[in-house]
Amino acid sequence: MRRPPWIRPLLWHASAAIPVLGAAAAFYGPALARTGGVWPAPLDDVYIHFGFARAAALGHPFSWIPGNGYSSGGTSLAYPLALAPGYLLGFRGAWLGLFAALLACAALLDLCRSLRWLLDPRGGPGAPYSRWVAWAAPLFVVAVPLLDWSWFSGMELALLGAVMGRALVAVRRAELAPPAQRPAEQLRAGLLAALLVATRPEAVALAAPLAVAVAHAAGSLGAAASLARASLPTALLLGVQAAANRALTGEWSAAGAVRKLILSNPYPAPLEKALEVIKNLAALRVQALESALGGPSYALLLPLLGAIAALDRRARRLAVPLLIGAYGSLLLVALNATARYQNLRYAAPALAMLLVAAALGTEALARRGRLAAGVAAALALAALAAPSAWFGRQIDHFARSSANIAGQQVEVARRLAAREPRPRRVLLGDAGAIPYLSGIPAIDGLGLGGYRGMPFARASVHGVPAVVELIERLDAAERPDVFALYPSWWGGLADVFGRRVDAVKIEDNVMCAADEKVIYEADWSALAPPGERRDGAIDEVDIADLVDERAHGYAFPSPRGGWVVGAVLRDGSDGGGAPRFDAGRIIPEGREQSFAIGAAAAAAAAAASARGPALLALRTDGGGPIAIGVAVERAADEARVEVPERPLDRWSEIRVPLRDVAPGDLVRIRALRGTFRSFHVWLLRP
Repeated sequence: MRRPPWIRPLLWHASAAIPVLGAAAAFYGPALARTGGVWPAPLDDVYIHFGFARAAALGHPFSWIPGNGYSSGGTSLAYPLALAPGYLLGFRGAWLGLFAALLACAALLDLCRSLRWLLDPRGGPGAPYSRWVAWAAPLFVVAVPLLDWSWFSGMELALLGAVMGRALVAVRRAELAPPAQRPAEQLRAGLLAALLVATRPEAVALAAPLAVAVAHAAGSLGAAASLARASLPTALLLGVQAAANRALTGEWSAAGAVRKLILSNPYPAPLEKALEVIKNLAALRVQALESALGGPSYALLLPLLGAIAALDRRARRLAVPLLIGAYGSLLLVALNATARYQNLRYAAPALAMLLVAAALGTEALARRGRLAAGVAAALALAALAAPSAWFGRQIDHFARSSANIAGQQVEVARRLAAREPRPRRVLLGDAGAIPYLSGIPAIDGLGLGGYRGMPFARASVHGVPAVVELIERLDAAERPDVFALYPSWWGGLADVFGRRVDAVKIEDNVMCAADEKVIYEADWSALAPPGERRDGAIDEVDIADLVDERAHGYAFPSPRGGWVVGAVLRDGSDGGGAPRFDAGRIIPEGREQSFAIGAAAAAAAAAASARGPALLALRTDGGGPIAIGVAVERAADEARVEVPERPLDRWSEIRVPLRDVAPGDLVRIRALRGTFRSFHVWLLRP
């Protein structure tokens, strides 16, 4: 008796649902038991996505918190928009994680469906021997426990998998479509490639070769026009995103790149940065591409199957981009200073691409006959079974990590929400659960949350005192009145401007940056009022205030110089003034800083417009004797200034007369003897 036509698809979908839903239950069940019923999130970054999703649902897309303004710190542009309907449907608080879990399962089933379409032999020589591979597609999706950890984490990876599957199908359809339909299919492939990049930025390593694959299969349409249709959506997305970042934050790059990329750190030398990248690559190779896949020997099976697909005429237009994308994305994430942490989640996209390439290679080999099908089955079985030893450890790590986030970040949010009076604004460091669950407005001191276009991300790279300089720019009523910080991360802020009032400490910490998060009440009395100006000053440069530095074209000696420092010292020549904070930079002996004179204050613009003599006042702190050289760029000589020993308990001022200066002149200050600690510069007319 012949089966009805709907039986086969129904059986396949059931066979796909069993491993996907079974893996989901295996991870979520123990985690729920550890969190006491709070929906498990093994990363606090999950709640950052939830914050962006809530803001989008409330009509503030691309904002972390309504009222904070545009933020480029969301790792994924697309994922919060996919979560926003869940918030509107009533999945609020931590229960938005349940919606994220349902979305992840649906996305993984969609990836399985795309793989089935790609692996279906559709007749032809050898087809009967490879038909089983399409039925095994779900096993390729869930076989690697390290990848499953990320699939079900609540992050954007599962959505990336679904988009990747759709993009691969679109590329194949563009290849197979009749000439009249091919342009539309090529454009569809290009749009899905752009969506890949919008979901995870390092997916550009896959999007670019997929566009080349579309052009390679252009046939009579012409390669150039086909390449344009397949690549311009991604190029347009990246261009619009960069332009928006520049216009709204002053940076071309996203805040995550500014904060996390090794190349963004101004202090290490190029060789030191290269060594850090090499360390990341080594860790990713050993831990994600070897250990997680069953060990060095078994880890070769996935690339081997991928290489078989790359050699196959039918599969190579997808396999080659997948292999390039896998290893290219690893190279990109190796530039991330946090690549080795958070359970290697940054390597997960590469693992997903390798598994899909291996599935294509398995089908390509099985298609070559009965013996080849047996070899393909053996290789696939070994490749998929080898990582299984890690399931118990990854499931346990998922549960422990979720317990860490619930026990620390979620608990801090609960305590802050219960405080009386209710905090006005909380300062934190890249913590998503605290503002999302407490409902209290926040400033992210690391800058990923964004705050009214201020360069917190860049400042956090330069040093904690540079972050304080930005807070000094805020009105007193706008400054955070509580902190929720790791003390070891925020030396010079939490201990100087905060009073410890509460703390949450967890045991068995495997995920949080420290086992204790401390709540402080803020005291900003040492900060200057915003907009404060010195009498008689026609211009000033507040060193280590990145906004002021940018306005004056300030340059510090980099690398291995210009480190940001901060202090709270008394003002006045006798040290009788009030304590006052200032941040500055260390200028090593033989190095220099420079800035361009500008008429910063409108009231001083007329006085500054004419050339003439001026007095340069330089604030520094206490220390031994030093000598500095001061020169105006168009002058031929450099004034040498001997600076005697200064008291340690107060700010000191060095005064240097300048014969002839005007706005636009470049002033250079060089440390001739000893290290110069430069905190503030004023230009005064005598």
